[in-house]
Amino acid sequence: MRRVGSLHSIFRHPVKAMRGEQLTECRVDNFGLYGDRSYYFLDESRNGKYLSADVVPALLGYEAVLEDVATEADQYPQVHVLARDGHAFVWEDALFAHVAQTAKRPVAPKRSVPEEGGKNWEDHILLVTDASLREIARLAEVDELDPRRFRGNLVIVLDDDEPFAEDKWIGKQIQVNDVLLQVNKHCDRCMYVNIDPDTLGMNAAILKTCAKRHDNHFGVYASVIRPGQVTVGEAVYVSE
Repeated sequence: MRRVGSLHSIFRHPVKAMRGEQLTECRVDNFGLYGDRSYYFLDESRNGKYLSADVVPALLGYEAVLEDVATEADQYPQVHVLARDGHAFVWEDALFAHVAQTAKRPVAPKRSVPEEGGKNWEDHILLVTDASLREIARLAEVDELDPRRFRGNLVIVLDDDEPFAEDKWIGKQIQVNDVLLQVNKHCDRCMYVNIDPDTLGMNAAILKTCAKRHDNHFGVYASVIRPGQVTVGEAVYVSE
């Protein structure tokens, strides 16, 4: 294993398509960050597809946070959701009605259990790097890019400031503390990245820049080989 950087940030998204939470440490199970995308909505106006922010950008106006401990071993912890208008919810009918009103369409709430993992439609964990963030920001002519635009789970600060160095990790293994990951493929991007996670304002230059500079890719997906715990500041290693 060769050191390539350190873990700068951890982001978990308890409700798929909503804004998530930034953590200093997190358990990694067989499905990725514990509880990541463990709650989600189906869009009943689109034949039960996932309700997503590329169709309803206002979903990113909701902030979702998991409780620390589950009350039952076979259930994920309760989720708390704060809406942009200040209303606070748990996973309940009042939240479902609020989301349906925001989305302007019928929705079906769903909740996973730890045995099946969260609803990760690609691989378990999305990795992004600081150098790549700066490169896209430079080319898009913005001061900086919030990593939350890209929905990455682990943000890695590279020892060598090389944009898209993570491309070289595909097919290799990544180790952080006792967690071992297999890097599998690029992440193809959509208009999600254009949405400012705080203001919900749109900047079409971000996606256009990803498409022009890096074939519409940003970040790499990895699956879990060995579960464990990750903590901000830990070294990140890649297999030779």
